[in-house]
Amino acid sequence: MKKIIRRILLVVCICVFLFSAFQLGKIFYNYYTIEKESTELITKYVEEPKEDENDPLKRVINFEELQNINSDVIGWLYIPDTKIDEPILKGENNDTYLRTDLYMKANTAGNLFIDEINSRDFSDDNTIIYGHNMKNGSRFHDLRYFVEKDYFNEHQNIYIYLPDGSINIYQGVASAVIDSRSDLYQKGIDYQKYMNQVKSEASVYQNVSEKQVNMIMLSTCYTGTENRYVVYGQLKENVKR
Repeated sequence: MKKIIRRILLVVCICVFLFSAFQLGKIFYNYYTIEKESTELITKYVEEPKEDENDPLKRVINFEELQNINSDVIGWLYIPDTKIDEPILKGENNDTYLRTDLYMKANTAGNLFIDEINSRDFSDDNTIIYGHNMKNGSRFHDLRYFVEKDYFNEHQNIYIYLPDGSINIYQGVASAVIDSRSDLYQKGIDYQKYMNQVKSEASVYQNVSEKQVNMIMLSTCYTGTENRYVVYGQLKENVKR
């Protein structure tokens, strides 16, 4: 009887091990696929400059091809020296691209997308951009580092390439960890009141314009909590090319 029990337990343990190994394999394969797709997007749709290769203003995004694939593509976000380098979409609502990729296929990493309340042309006083905090370092994973002042200072410039060929250049002005239900997730802001609230919650707060200028608010999950990492950028200029 004891031998039978031991054999049953052994079989159960083996089954549990195989199931766990299978699930772990699925997770790693999923991360591999996400990383591969992100790299392929840059290779296919970003023309890197042959000269001045480190100059973001010389990069060209092939929006025509991107919008032929998906008309919801409205821009491309790039922060040098990070893994943040991919298209931005505008869905029907905030669920549209939460778990769906550029090709309209199910994908746990989703896409970068702007809030359903925002305009497609980044003309709002506060445009909110969401992205998942993926453990393999993709999407908005790197936002977590911006709460450290040294890292923040070394990554001041944020670029959004637009379909008309121009580039919005934003300067990073604040980073914070806030509640996902915070009333900072809004547009049509009272600028002074809003920025005072940002300052009160910020890990880093600097170089903020005294006069109101359009902003972007990058937001991603703070793993395992209802909090969110956020980074604010204020528009410095729109460069025509």
